[in-house]
Amino acid sequence: MYVDGGRVAKVDDGDITVPQGTDVVEANGGSLFPGFIDTHCHPFEYGWLKRNVNLKGTTNMTAVRLRLGSAISRARPGDWVTGMGWDQETFADRKMPGRADIDDVSPANPVALTRVCGHIALLNSRAIELLGLTSKTGVEYERDDDGKITGIVKERAVTEVFAVLPRTAERSAADLQSVEAEASRFGLTALHCILSPEGYREELEALALLEGAGSLSLNYRIYIPPEAIGFVESAGYRKRFSAGRVRINGVKVYADGSLGARTAALWEPYSDDKANLGILRHTDEELAALVEKADAKGYQVIIHAIGDRGAEQAIESLSAVAGSRNPRRHRVEHASLLPRDLRARMSRHGIRATVQPLFITSDTWAVDRIGEERARDLYPVKSMLGEGMLVSGGSDSPIESLSPILAMWASMTRAGANPEESLSFDQALSLYTMNAAQNGFDDEEGAVREGGPAELTLLDSDTEAIHPALLRKVGALATVVGGELTHSYVGA
Repeated sequence: MYVDGGRVAKVDDGDITVPQGTDVVEANGGSLFPGFIDTHCHPFEYGWLKRNVNLKGTTNMTAVRLRLGSAISRARPGDWVTGMGWDQETFADRKMPGRADIDDVSPANPVALTRVCGHIALLNSRAIELLGLTSKTGVEYERDDDGKITGIVKERAVTEVFAVLPRTAERSAADLQSVEAEASRFGLTALHCILSPEGYREELEALALLEGAGSLSLNYRIYIPPEAIGFVESAGYRKRFSAGRVRINGVKVYADGSLGARTAALWEPYSDDKANLGILRHTDEELAALVEKADAKGYQVIIHAIGDRGAEQAIESLSAVAGSRNPRRHRVEHASLLPRDLRARMSRHGIRATVQPLFITSDTWAVDRIGEERARDLYPVKSMLGEGMLVSGGSDSPIESLSPILAMWASMTRAGANPEESLSFDQALSLYTMNAAQNGFDDEEGAVREGGPAELTLLDSDTEAIHPALLRKVGALATVVGGELTHSYVGA
């Protein structure tokens, strides 16, 4: 194969004559595929986590306190200390933490630590005081039996907390670049980048700075929060990012929360919390109005929906504007708990989906959370594909690893959960190539052919007939974006 000018110029079984000085990469029996695309991730948030308190892997509050204490010792009194990654489901007592668990470690610094899912946060007393939360009411602010704030805030309240933190475009640019190299090493050529409700202005400016300087090595398909629509258009970002390496595709809306936080909206109560149905972020009328507005302005709408009640609300609002063909390619993100009737409605209206296969292996507590009967409809990816739905894959990084290979492995093995939903290698691959390209309006991509774009991923193994258990050991030898090597372990 010969690549020239950002395109695949020649593919041949024999020798290809190329100009002197051409970079040569030897495949050495590896497998060449279209460039891998992650269709749901938060790279700015991942970059932020890299420089803050990473609590992933902690299995008790002692570990959380030790990591937090280390960060406190380096912070100036009064500075915010933030982090992400704790998960009460990994603790021996599976108890939700509270401010009393961290107050003595952080007497002079406000602290906000989000759970691994990002849908709830743990605050210390100093943060609660600064934010004036003691008088707040609503399910977003957890209180104990005595009516006192526990330190746990949920959903919209998490956004409100992080909105007060200082941020700059320069810092956001550095955060994004810290993620690019890792994404390239995983064979990724494009990211569907979700901007944050609290930081979209700085994140857009960061993208403009990096694009203007020619410093971006990956392709970005941008999804903005609904409150950013007016700013994006008045500031000229929609016109500027309409083609090329950075393109604004659509609007990302939340319908509900997460199963891990018990904030995903369900029709029936949580099996391990009988009084809880989760949280809908909007009324049916509010969500329908948001979708209608974005659709009318020509945006692709992608709706975060994890619980069956959240998914139904999302499908209802999208079907109203999708008709039967869904020309704007509106999507449901995650689509975690998706019974057959909801899948049928999605297929009928051509509504697409983005799934995160690594959730299957991470959510070891799923049966406890929703019971065996409902769990049979959890992450039904093979059924979704078989019923005619166009489904692509994402990481939701930093919640899961950016690695498409690990996600493909999870979709094939499923850690024994509903094995009838296990995908073949070709099906798993399509989530990150052909289907991913289609879900992001990159219709030229997703296949390797003469004249096509040179967005390529070279793996270090022959993946034909590879055993699913071995797939997780496969790595990317080289990654090509726009005809340029962004990552390579081999070459001449």
